[in-house]
Amino acid sequence: MKPKDLCDIDDLATSLIVDVFLGFNTHKMNIHFKETYKCRKDLKPIIDNFIKNQSIKSAFHAIWNRKYIPDHLFKESYKKLIRDHIERYIGMFYLDSGFTIESCSRYSLENKIGAKVTATNYWYKNETIKRLVGCVAELTEKEEDEILHIGKNDFSVMYSCRKKCAQLWLGPAAYINHDCRANCMFISNDKGTAWVKVLKDIKPGEEIVCFYSANFFGENNINCECCSCEKLCKGAFKSNEKQSNLGRYNFRQTDGRINQSYRSPDRNKQVKEAKTPKKEKDLVLEPVTPNKNPEMDNGEALLGSPYTKMVQKTKGLDLDKAPK
Repeated sequence: MKPKDLCDIDDLATSLIVDVFLGFNTHKMNIHFKETYKCRKDLKPIIDNFIKNQSIKSAFHAIWNRKYIPDHLFKESYKKLIRDHIERYIGMFYLDSGFTIESCSRYSLENKIGAKVTATNYWYKNETIKRLVGCVAELTEKEEDEILHIGKNDFSVMYSCRKKCAQLWLGPAAYINHDCRANCMFISNDKGTAWVKVLKDIKPGEEIVCFYSANFFGENNINCECCSCEKLCKGAFKSNEKQSNLGRYNFRQTDGRINQSYRSPDRNKQVKEAKTPKKEKDLVLEPVTPNKNPEMDNGEALLGSPYTKMVQKTKGLDLDKAPK
């Protein structure tokens, strides 16, 4: 799918399905996007009927008319593309999808009005969430200039280190939020789509999150507002006063230790002065950059917002490797 077509069709699908279900407008690629329909109440019964009878044929038949589809897309040549993309979104409500979309008020970049993807089933490590997919379209420099607007619609752009170009990343998986201690990861393929792999067990009701990159929210994710950063007082939640009281060496914050309480040591007991521990080389994932040789770069890196044409300075994460 061409980038412009993907933008138009994704904006249409999200307005017909996601916005109607959540009750507010979510992010759009067209910064001047306006719905064709006049009232969301007309579309809500279509989603309710799909949840009840699970028939994509009936749902699309009800949607495919000029009341909901703009003239430039209401063409036979676009019909299958639109049907497939609408099914990706309304597919969130298949009984076997294992996830759903909910409103989210955590992130200031979205003015506290956004969305998140949460599990409705148990998911176990190494499973794939097949219906939670992303669609990818390569961007030329000309298309970047025509489509992207800094700080407005550059929320879902990634850089392909194999193909050495920027790519649009849209579809249901674009609603997955970032977390520095993610429970899932993006896996791309060569068919213009990407899917989600589970990194650790997920319970129903838990948010499905992925690690975007080490510098998506500023250098070292200094402005990150994810749940893990809040729990660990990092990113946007970092307190200089609290950090100054920390010792030189600290426990590595594993999941168990975050929730574990410790007994205070006996202050009367004499303790030998600790020797400076030998510094071990940490296992660090190499950031993916366009300057590396192709054989060393195997994945795609999500670019931070605002998007910049200076891709050479953007550091990302190999999406085929899991964050620590």
